[in-house]
Amino acid sequence: MSFGSRKKSKYARDVELASKHAPTAEFLRRVVSNKLAMAGLIVFALICIACILAPLLTSWDYAEFDSKNRLATPSAAHPFGTDNFGRDTLSRLLYGGRVTLKVAFLSTLLGAAAGALIGLAAGYFGGRADLILSPILDALASVPLIVLVFAVEIALGWGKGNFLYAMAIAATPHFARFVRTMAMNIASYEYIQASRALGIGNAVIIIRHVFHNIAPPLVVRFTTGLAEALITCTIMGYLGIGITPPVPEWGQVINSMLNYMLVHPHTFIIPSSLVAICVISINLFGDGFRDALDPKEN
Repeated sequence: MSFGSRKKSKYARDVELASKHAPTAEFLRRVVSNKLAMAGLIVFALICIACILAPLLTSWDYAEFDSKNRLATPSAAHPFGTDNFGRDTLSRLLYGGRVTLKVAFLSTLLGAAAGALIGLAAGYFGGRADLILSPILDALASVPLIVLVFAVEIALGWGKGNFLYAMAIAATPHFARFVRTMAMNIASYEYIQASRALGIGNAVIIIRHVFHNIAPPLVVRFTTGLAEALITCTIMGYLGIGITPPVPEWGQVINSMLNYMLVHPHTFIIPSSLVAICVISINLFGDGFRDALDPKEN
């Protein structure tokens, strides 16, 4: 066997080993064995399922007024009480969760997808691609979110939830920079050079080796982005930017109860606590996923 053949064979082995360097059953076992991570995932999943099954879990219409039961305390008829118009709080939170969680999830997903594509292109290819894309990312990151929200809402229609696209645009640079840094590091590894020496195309290398290794940390970053988007969406609803009433949204529900916080604290505490529980549960799962990636830090 010639030296060139031995060298090529060594490269082939390196590429094969690199392709196997990915989350395996052992990694999944570490995630599942993390009780806090699983608790966070289960709690968040249950909240999402409850919102999806809202018509089955409550018989009250979220816009139904009951002047005789204004600001009622939690009871069998109204488990979370009622608001200042006598509307069932549980119903408003379940249907409002459909809006808030949808906007938060879709905006994060769109931002992560766009950011991953841009970051991979800039980080893996470098050169002109990085020179062109990086200034665009910097420009997007410099635009205040509230300006993007107003611009998108005015352009696409106010009060229809279109501000999720503004949130996605604002999230894209953060995901892109994250992926770009990782892609640049991975592209410099020897097994990537070996793959190129073997004549493997860039598309195959990016999918099988680069993105293959970026995906798990990207999931962790996605959970962080989802928690941030959930808070942002709630703030937008609180400020009255978002869905037009009477369709409920968590931030809108919290804002409507602000004046009754001292007299009827449950009307403010319950919806605020729901948002906090969602954010905490998402972060718990993200932390557990991150710890599973690098068990040596535990």
